[in-house]
Amino acid sequence: MTDRNTAMPMDSQLSRLENRLAELLEACETLKRENAHLRDENSVLVSERGQLLSNRDKVRRQVEAMISRLKAMEAS
Repeated sequence: MTDRNTAMPMDSQLSRLENRLAELLEACETLKRENAHLRDENSVLVSERGQLLSNRDKVRRQVEAMISRLKAMEAS
């Protein structure tokens, strides 16, 4: 009887451990997918930032050129 009494709690512990392991594996897979999604999103945002910085510099140069032309017209 003693062997059977110790076997039941051991089976229960093993079952709980298996369930917990399955939960952890599922959480790991979820985090992997989320991480991949965040890396993709970050890549897109970095690219957009580069385009915005480029556009800002282009507009700044155009404004500076207009100011220079206005000053030249004013000096004439």
